[in-house]
Amino acid sequence: MNKHGGYFGNAETNIIDFSVNINPLGVPSNLINKLEKELSNLIAYPEIDGKTAKEILGKHLNKKTEQIIFGNGATEIIYLFARAIKAHNTLILQPTFTEYERAFKLSGSNIHHFYTYEENDFYINITELLKSIKKINPKVVVLCNPNNPTGVFYEPHQLKCLLEAIKENNSYLFIDESFIDFTEKSSIINLIDEYPIFILRSMTKTYGIPGLRLGYGLGNTEIIQKLNYIKEPWTINSLALKAVETLIEDKDYFNQTKEWYKSEKEFLLKELSMINDIKVFSSEGNFFLCKLKNTTSEDLKKNLLNRGIYIRTCTDFEGLNDRFVRFAVRSRNENKKLIHSLIENFREE
Repeated sequence: MNKHGGYFGNAETNIIDFSVNINPLGVPSNLINKLEKELSNLIAYPEIDGKTAKEILGKHLNKKTEQIIFGNGATEIIYLFARAIKAHNTLILQPTFTEYERAFKLSGSNIHHFYTYEENDFYINITELLKSIKKINPKVVVLCNPNNPTGVFYEPHQLKCLLEAIKENNSYLFIDESFIDFTEKSSIINLIDEYPIFILRSMTKTYGIPGLRLGYGLGNTEIIQKLNYIKEPWTINSLALKAVETLIEDKDYFNQTKEWYKSEKEFLLKELSMINDIKVFSSEGNFFLCKLKNTTSEDLKKNLLNRGIYIRTCTDFEGLNDRFVRFAVRSRNENKKLIHSLIENFREE
C-alpha cells in the first residue's frame, strides 16, 4: 500500500500530527449525539445503495440522485472509477495524491505523468498539457483541485481549454475536489452535464471523520451507471449514511471551520514565510507545501518528532524529492508549537 499521513497524532502519544489534512475542530458534537442514538439500529442492514442519503445530498447540491455515488471514503471511489472505465492510457498531473496511480495501474492502465514544476509554482503549462493529451490519447486525465500536496487551484473558466480537449478526445476528466470546502473557490460541479467530468468529494476532511469513511462522486448519469454496475453492495455502513444529513445541516460547525481556516491559514503562512530555511508555496488547501533549503525532509521529520511533532515528507510524490515537506493547518496553539520547533531546530543545525 502507499504511504500516507495521519498515523501518529492521538491522545496516547501526545504527538501533534501535522501530516494529516483533517479539520482539527474534531468530530461535530451534533454528529456524535446522532450516532449514539443510532447504535441500537445496527441490527438492521443499511440501505444497499444509500438512496435516502443520496436524496439528501442531491437536494443540498441541486443534483439528481442518479448523478451521485457514495463510497467508503473517497479512496474507494478512486479505485471503483478506475475499474469501471478501464482506461488504456491514464494521464496524471503531478505531483499529486499517490492513490490515483495505484488505482489505475491495478486496473491495467498505462500510466503517464504530466509534471508541473517548482519554477512555475506547480501550475499547469496548459499548452504543453494539450500537446500531451493529443500525443498520449488518454482515456482519463486526473487532476486534484485544490491539489494535494501543492495547494494549486484552478477555477472552472481556467479549465475550459482542457475540458474542450477532453471532450473532443472522447476522454474523461477525473477531478478530485476533496479539499474544496476549505476554499472560497468555485467548483466545476455545474459543468458535469456539459462535459465528461467525474468529481470526487470527501466529507472526511471537512468534518474531521476519517474513521467513519465517507466520500462521494458526482457525474452525469452515464458515468455513475458505469460505476454502479460494478460496485459491491453495502460498502457504506449505516452510521456513515445517517451522518450525511446531520453533517449537511450543521451550519454552525461548517461556519466555524471556515473562520478557523481563514485565520489559521493566514497565521501559519505568515509565520512559515519568516523562516529563512524554508520556502513556502501559496496554497488553496488546508496545508502548505514547503521546500527545505539546508536539510532533508527525513532529518527534519526525525528532529521534530523528538519535539512531539509529526510531519509529512514528500519523497513518494512524483516530481518531488527529499527537500519537500507538507504541513497541515491546525489550531493556533499547535501552529505556534510547529513554528517554535522549526525555529529551534534550524537554530541548532
